[in-house]
Amino acid sequence: MELSKNLKLAREARAEDNTEDAKMYYQKVREEEPENGEAKFFYAYYSLYEGKVAEIPGRFENLCKTVSSSIQLVKKSQLSKEEQLKIVEAIVKTFVPEIWVQNRYMNKKNQEQKIGNTYVRIFSVSEISNCSKIGMRAVRDLGDQIDQLYKGDPIAQKYAVSAWKEYVSLAQTWYAYAPKGEAEVYAEKIKKIEPSYVMPSKAGCISFGKKQ
Repeated sequence: MELSKNLKLAREARAEDNTEDAKMYYQKVREEEPENGEAKFFYAYYSLYEGKVAEIPGRFENLCKTVSSSIQLVKKSQLSKEEQLKIVEAIVKTFVPEIWVQNRYMNKKNQEQKIGNTYVRIFSVSEISNCSKIGMRAVRDLGDQIDQLYKGDPIAQKYAVSAWKEYVSLAQTWYAYAPKGEAEVYAEKIKKIEPSYVMPSKAGCISFGKKQ
């Protein structure tokens, strides 16, 4: 299946870390192919830090919702399984680290400006914690979705494990926001595929500013 000109340009811009052009070309792909899962995800991703800073929690929640529907569209596409999994890999590698990146970004923004001796709070504690909860669930569910859609495929399992590992790591740090015992359940799922995996230790306290 031949790639469209705009999709080629979007991928080239993404490879060069040219976020402005990548977003522009992925938008054009979305207009040409509304059911293109790759374009759907990456357009939402490149839109995350644009616009008003205070709107970022809403855009992040949208990204977390978009990742699932994007993977579903990729699976339903007419692309070969090999091509589908290349797109899945790109989505996983982009989305999985973003939960932590988002947390650090919001905390950093809260420490950029001062009035007297007090920092100007851009994001509330509840906004930061809510984004963390949403992101944790999304990365967990991403692993589950890949595992279910490409059941038994060793390459797909590798991508599912990548998402599950991040979930377990975050759940061991922000453990008040993960169902009790769920980190252990996912650690066991990982070990069935990657026997050498060692579950990270639980953090000494809930932290939104330091990853264990």
